[in-house]
Amino acid sequence: MLYPERVVGRTNYRPYISFFITSISVFVFLYLLVYAFLSNLTLEEIYVNYTLNICQVAKQPLGETLIDGLRSLFLHISFVHLTANIVIFYVFGSKIEEHLGHWRFLSFYILVGFASHFSEVLFSSTACQDAIYMVGSTGAISGIMGAFLFLFPTVRIYSKLVVIPSRLEYRIRVPAYVYLLYWFFMQFFYQVGSVAPKINVHWGHVGGFIAGLAIIFLLSFFIPPPRTQSFAPELDD
Repeated sequence: MLYPERVVGRTNYRPYISFFITSISVFVFLYLLVYAFLSNLTLEEIYVNYTLNICQVAKQPLGETLIDGLRSLFLHISFVHLTANIVIFYVFGSKIEEHLGHWRFLSFYILVGFASHFSEVLFSSTACQDAIYMVGSTGAISGIMGAFLFLFPTVRIYSKLVVIPSRLEYRIRVPAYVYLLYWFFMQFFYQVGSVAPKINVHWGHVGGFIAGLAIIFLLSFFIPPPRTQSFAPELDD
């Protein structure tokens, strides 16, 4: 398994919106965790009332769907889920924010998040036997990863390679496209293959990634992609 840690190089850019999104996600998770404990409820029981149920999209008002979809982008089901998303968002988000600017980045984040919701509705709602809730920012982060693939395919990423079943770990530097394409195809095979149990809404991840790639391509006609990487070199590069 391959896990990203950070982008090789340094930048002085301050990603205020990325920090804001991360802070809101952490605050909401901790607040709901305390609320669930005091109310003797599980997070799953709370999220039933606050997240997007894709099986109900065609049966409820559009405004309710939009509000549920927006809330779903800032909620997480567990500490591991939250932490994993924060790490990946940290690796890829700031460079997209630097390219788009603060407010356009926030709009992009929400747009690809809803594209992720739409993908899940499109591919999974026809098989609704039970409720399917969209929880987490992974779909929106997938869109950011798709944008990163288009804008910075050759930027190197510090990554941790874990060899299973021996659990040996190696720290390597790989071009961004290697990790991003690996991640994309893993999401695809999680959903349609037998590589891993179907424990998540991976069609949303796939759809978010493709949407991010497509949207940033269209935006490139108005906001030219960077011709050079705006990273200062590190001593060990």
